[in-house]
Amino acid sequence: MAGGSWRGRGVRVTGGTFRGRALTVPAGARPTEGRVREALFSIWRESLPGCRFLDLFAGSGVVGLEAAGRGALHVVCVDQDVRAVRAIAANAGQVGEAQVETRRLTLPAGLAALADPAAAGSARAGAAAAFFDLVFADPPYGFDAFEPLLLALPPLLARDAEIAVEHSARRQLPLTAGPLVRTDLRRYGESALAFYRAGE
Repeated sequence: MAGGSWRGRGVRVTGGTFRGRALTVPAGARPTEGRVREALFSIWRESLPGCRFLDLFAGSGVVGLEAAGRGALHVVCVDQDVRAVRAIAANAGQVGEAQVETRRLTLPAGLAALADPAAAGSARAGAAAAFFDLVFADPPYGFDAFEPLLLALPPLLARDAEIAVEHSARRQLPLTAGPLVRTDLRRYGESALAFYRAGE
């Protein structure tokens, strides 16, 4: 969700409890397109209730907040830009969503802090260190560390967890990365979603 440019002042939640709510978009963030979000949540519809959700490169936090509004038990939104972290916290407060945690971490290296609460140095690190059932990542344009990102995720995953990575439809993501196997690829115009799960 981060990266690129966004000239609008806000983005609207497309579904769930907070449907229609306008959220603030921090400078420099590029919100995940509404049709991509709708497609993602349609695919994950049955997996969302009660899940632990990780939103990487979260920007405004619209994906994580929509996941919360669709039944996710706990959501962690991560971005490396302090403006994004502040915007996510403000947006969560605006919709009254207490189950959304915000973390400022450099990605993908900072994911180790989620796996090791002692290294995170946060009073709330314990909540973030739990295993995640669903992970969404929408890196900025020009991001070139997809494989390191995928390789950093397995220690954070619950059993049968699934990862969705948004990327340019012109780019090919790896079929495998460590124990992760690409199980599906969906294209939506210039964007695509690559889905991964841990192999047998």
